Amino acid sequence: MNAKSGIKALMLILMAVLPFTIVKGQPKVPVQEGTILNLYDAFGKNPTLTKDWGFSCITRYQGSVILFDSGSSADIFKANTQQLGIDLKDIDIVVVSHSHFDHLNGLDYLLQVNPKVKIYFPYDIFWGAPVPFDATGQEPLVKDSLPAEMQYFDGGSTKFTIPQTGRFWNANIEFVKTSKEILPGLKLIATSSPYLGYFSCYPGKSFVPGQFDDKHSQCKNSELPELSLAMNTDKGEVLIVGCSHTGVENIIKAALTETGNAIDLVYGGYHLLPYDRAQTVALATQLKNELSVRRVAPAHCTGHLAFKILRELYGDNYLYAGLGETITY
Repeated sequence: MNAKSGIKALMLILMAVLPFTIVKGQPKVPVQEGTILNLYDAFGKNPTLTKDWGFSCITRYQGSVILFDSGSSADIFKANTQQLGIDLKDIDIVVVSHSHFDHLNGLDYLLQVNPKVKIYFPYDIFWGAPVPFDATGQEPLVKDSLPAEMQYFDGGSTKFTIPQTGRFWNANIEFVKTSKEILPGLKLIATSSPYLGYFSCYPGKSFVPGQFDDKHSQCKNSELPELSLAMNTDKGEVLIVGCSHTGVENIIKAALTETGNAIDLVYGGYHLLPYDRAQTVALATQLKNELSVRRVAPAHCTGHLAFKILRELYGDNYLYAGLGETITY
């Protein structure tokens, strides 16, 4: 055996016995069953990772590796996943919580690495869901009043559905309208926000101070669609939320209705930044006492005030979930 063959044989032996393989100079670390790892956030302890506004986490449930959201920047998503040793080719399922940039731009890198991965997206026409459309106008066309070449679809139906390609052309995307089970024990919880999904139209807020009344009637009916992920465990449901524009309490209620199980843990963005102390205390108390959420792991858009209030309220059942942290459920 020559030296080159000997080195190759040694490498094969090492790859067989070590708990990871070498991927582009970085150790590949398998995602462990029953854990959630924060891949993208603006707070954390690990100085080797890049903090940025956005959210992404990864978990393994019943053997399937699931990516939930992918952050604001494909470059940062790439850097953080490589630094953490995540092999994106191992991902079986992607869940995108909603259509805001800080939760989906990392898909541009993911799809380079794992182009056929299954992606679940809320039914949002602005990102590729089929669009029901009516081109009839205010006055239906009188038959034969225009030549066929001037009529839509040569005089065919003016009520139709547009099967658009969307931004992620050729990706394996399924747009989800209603809650559904995608694997045994694994459910997508579909909700929609009654507000625009930005800070400007939340309780106590408006586009222009004083422009709208307290009910924000002009802000409603935007119905920003949103997906959350419920994983059934022996302790109850583990609920991963992206930004909770629907209201984290409303997502929890939807999960309770859909699964029929108690909520053991709520992980992710609670979107409490727009709320003052009284509102935040009331909501935190509701989570613990009314909705019986046993543990909390807030991240992303939950906000410093809510971090503090939830930690004080939950004590040992508050799990720190900063960038690079792994929690066990």
